[in-house]
Amino acid sequence: MRLLRTVVVFGSLGLLPGCVDGGTTSADAGTESTTEAETDDASSDGSSSDATTGSGSETDVGTTAEPVPVEPIHARGLLVTDVLADQGVSVPIGMGGLPVGGADRNAYLVANRSTLIRAFVDIVEDDSWVAREIEARITLNYDDGTSESAKKVLLIERDSVINNWDSTFFWYIPPELIRAGMSFSIELFELDQALVDTPEPSPPPLFPTEGIAYVGIEDSYGALDIALVPVQHDLNGKTCGPPEFDDAFLERMHNDLMAQNPVERVDITVLEPLVFTQGMKSFGPLLSALSQLRGDYDAPPQQYFYGLVIPCDGGAEGVGGQAFGIPQGATKSNAYQRVAMGRFYGSDSSTASTFTHEIGHTQGRYHIACSGSEGGTDDSYPYPGGTTGVYGFDIFYWNLHTPNQKDYMTYCGPTWVSDWAWNKVHPVIQALSAWEGEGDVAPPSGTLLVGALYDDGSEEWWTTPGNLEGERLSTIHALEFKTAEGVVRAPASYNQRPDDTTINVVVELPTSLDEITAATRLSDAGAHPIALPTIKRLARR
Repeated sequence: MRLLRTVVVFGSLGLLPGCVDGGTTSADAGTESTTEAETDDASSDGSSSDATTGSGSETDVGTTAEPVPVEPIHARGLLVTDVLADQGVSVPIGMGGLPVGGADRNAYLVANRSTLIRAFVDIVEDDSWVAREIEARITLNYDDGTSESAKKVLLIERDSVINNWDSTFFWYIPPELIRAGMSFSIELFELDQALVDTPEPSPPPLFPTEGIAYVGIEDSYGALDIALVPVQHDLNGKTCGPPEFDDAFLERMHNDLMAQNPVERVDITVLEPLVFTQGMKSFGPLLSALSQLRGDYDAPPQQYFYGLVIPCDGGAEGVGGQAFGIPQGATKSNAYQRVAMGRFYGSDSSTASTFTHEIGHTQGRYHIACSGSEGGTDDSYPYPGGTTGVYGFDIFYWNLHTPNQKDYMTYCGPTWVSDWAWNKVHPVIQALSAWEGEGDVAPPSGTLLVGALYDDGSEEWWTTPGNLEGERLSTIHALEFKTAEGVVRAPASYNQRPDDTTINVVVELPTSLDEITAATRLSDAGAHPIALPTIKRLARR
């Protein structure tokens, strides 16, 4: 087993200072600021200087006027209509002044993840409205009886619209304040006390006007565990790479993946370089090597292996990255398929977007049709042209994403995550994350024999712990094993790799490899003997 070079762990980055949509608005903290600005005039010698009314006049010492408390007054002529929570995709949590229940939500909201909450207001009588600044206060209430609040002041000139930041109140809530069971309320106030004698609005500008509005945070845990493998390509006396990853690059990879997945954390472990000496006009052999490397490391079943390479021979034409397979379901037995690779581009953003796409395959996602060149598409995708269908928000870079952007599993751009995709990977993430605390658990029962059939006619075989739980088995393809007890026929899983001509053939070994005297691959094209000495044995215990 190779030693780790370095371990990089990123969690949610918390409150991000900065600007939104051109730098017009900065973020509010999740807790209310109650301290007014205090300044002391100081003389040149550092002593305090009292204000005077003229030469020789005196000022009473020790008597200061107490400020007269001002009762806040509700905003006139406004209603809070809709509220959105956005951790990556926009989720309505209030519509038409009423809370939105779980059954009517379009996507999951997860705990311990930075969240944008946007409140939309309507002007009751547009003709008589006078544009002015209004203060909104949000209060977050928790099961333990505690609460947090924050204010936002906004110039209201027109009704709120979703694609205009300056027309909505918004609060960027840090991850430690996003908890299961939390509820919220929003209240609007006038800043102009001249309106104090005008009639109290009915209904008042409150959300909700009655009952309890829950944010709807899942009581669950989700994380992604990534092993990043720099690949050194040695070919015909030339060495290319391995790529070097600085902190800015690793942060970009982390942020792109986390922003588009319903998780509270992403852990990235950088491994020692993998030296690869074959040509890369097909990336199939490299993916096989990465899957075998995963077995050599005896990696935990929830961990994804991702290789980054600069091919000496240019690599597979027109291919930016590939995945070893598309696992069916979240099982420990198909962990050998949680393997993918991508080119190491000069652009961090291009490298990161390929990374998110290929990890998507290893989470069980197929392509989404858009350009027409995507192979193996998921026809259940609900939005036409591969669009995301909903607004989204990047919790790291504060980008607002519109519904006409393309899902990250298309070949189009620019891309973002759809609510459909968010929900698609959520149960996979939950299942894999549940294994995180199990420690050094026993491997899944059984042993798999994995074969890669390349388009040049060559084959590569290796073993790994596991079984074919949940896999679709071929009625045509199988392996036949000869032992001292006789001949055993084992049905095979037979699948083409995404974006590649390589075929994965996988069977469960009926007995120990040491007890097998001959192995033959069976297909509709005939029988193909497998040389037993060429089979690599991985992660033997």
